[in-house]
Amino acid sequence: MKKYTAQINNKQLVLVSEDQKEIGRIVKLNKFFSSGHYIIFNSRSYDIKNVGFLKNDAELFNSKGVIYFTDLGKERIIKSGADVRIYNFKLSKTNQLFEKGKLLIEVTTEDKKKLKYPIYHLEVDESVDGLLALFFLHYSTQEFSSMGGDGE
Repeated sequence: MKKYTAQINNKQLVLVSEDQKEIGRIVKLNKFFSSGHYIIFNSRSYDIKNVGFLKNDAELFNSKGVIYFTDLGKERIIKSGADVRIYNFKLSKTNQLFEKGKLLIEVTTEDKKKLKYPIYHLEVDESVDGLLALFFLHYSTQEFSSMGGDGE
């Protein structure tokens, strides 16, 4: 398992490896009439759009189309394209992502009461690419994600 840490830095959630190398970042975009997020990974930008009923689901896409999308009702993330994969998640105090019962990503949060901004710790299976880790981190730490968990 690879270990990562994510911290908010200048309205960006930056994911770094144990040796402090940046894996990627989640950027909050504030425009006058709207706000949104996008991910920067391997010098490429990927947009995130909230979709579905009450905008509880998310799509990660670039100019080539949707790469990953969520299905909160069935607690899963789906990789689209030629190599379709289905990942199941559990959102609670510890957010977890599984594929066929195998734990792929686990996200824990340091005590928010002591910190201005939370610090997230991720344990990520060697087989998981950074883009999926960033998308799951984004989705599992958003306000609406508490609907699937216990609100922590």
